Amino acid sequence: MLDQTSLLIAIGFSATALMLTLVITWLGSRPDYYLLSWGLGLGFVAPGSMLYGWFETYDPAMQCIAFSLLLAGFAFIYIGCTQFSSGRTPWRSAMVAWVLACGVMSALFVVGFSGIGTIVMNVAAAGFFLAAGREHWLARTNTPLAMLAKSALYGSTAVTFALCAVVLFAGGQWVLTERPHNWAEDLNSIALLASLAAAGAVTMALHQFRITEAHRHLAMTDALTGLLNRRALFTFAGNAPVAPATAVIMLDLDDFKTINDRFGHAIGDEVLVRFAAILSRALGPKDVAARLGGEEFCLLVHATSAAAVHTLADGIRLEFASTEPLPGDFGPPTVSAGIAIASPRPETFDALLRAADELLYRAKDAGRNRVHGPELRLAA
Repeated sequence: MLDQTSLLIAIGFSATALMLTLVITWLGSRPDYYLLSWGLGLGFVAPGSMLYGWFETYDPAMQCIAFSLLLAGFAFIYIGCTQFSSGRTPWRSAMVAWVLACGVMSALFVVGFSGIGTIVMNVAAAGFFLAAGREHWLARTNTPLAMLAKSALYGSTAVTFALCAVVLFAGGQWVLTERPHNWAEDLNSIALLASLAAAGAVTMALHQFRITEAHRHLAMTDALTGLLNRRALFTFAGNAPVAPATAVIMLDLDDFKTINDRFGHAIGDEVLVRFAAILSRALGPKDVAARLGGEEFCLLVHATSAAAVHTLADGIRLEFASTEPLPGDFGPPTVSAGIAIASPRPETFDALLRAADELLYRAKDAGRNRVHGPELRLAA
């Protein structure tokens, strides 16, 4: 069996290796500051654990410095967990907690109550790990298995720190003349070593997952409007028959080439972004909007009636026509739309799209700025 000193030195080396890995990874992914926060945290844990375990002769001053370094590391780990799970950076709360804990602990060491100071350190450490575990628990809907694993790792580590405090308190060890040696300290050292290694592995896996998801999002999203692109729309719709009462709405901005030619592509892009925002506001939570290319857009609306989908399409048309007019005498931009609704017999998304596209061009031929569908042929 390893003694406690060996375990503490092992924690230091493990934390150093993980710190280098995280910082090097952050250098290649600068916006992901949670990697830097975790790296900084481990950068404090490494010297803190080594300093705590290095000296055989008990030196209260060295113990207090080691505990301060460890708590600083745990505070940064908590900050990194919060940045990863919610995007917040709780510098103020983490630093206030660290300063208060270190202040109380240092005062107790100065007046000779090193045992009580050690209890304060363990309670503060348990608090930081419990808060870090809570952040992952709250964000468990995204990658639940990995987030729950990190939450469990940090939560169990918090419990071992709390047990160290309980054992000292129960034994009435208010003043220490040597580093605590008991089953709780041994369990804590093992738990901290294991949790740092396991949490580091899970952290890298989660980071890689985020990178993959970001690349997937970029590949499936129209860069200008933020809507799905054609590839994403067909992936979402799939090859299976669509459910009855599903509607496909094809929309095409009227005279868009003229807008680009007269006012330039910057104004054209602004019109596209304006229209995409209208689509996003109009859709229900299960509906989908996509830009197929150029000035063509498509909506996939679930479980609707002919009257409801006509109202939706015409509402989009009217809102777009009432937006700020274009420069000069061009007037407000307009849009034409065609609607196809799935019948009870099996129909594919591709067939509905072709039917909606045909009705769209009938709307264009009828004078633009109108909606054509299977029942209500004209709404203008």
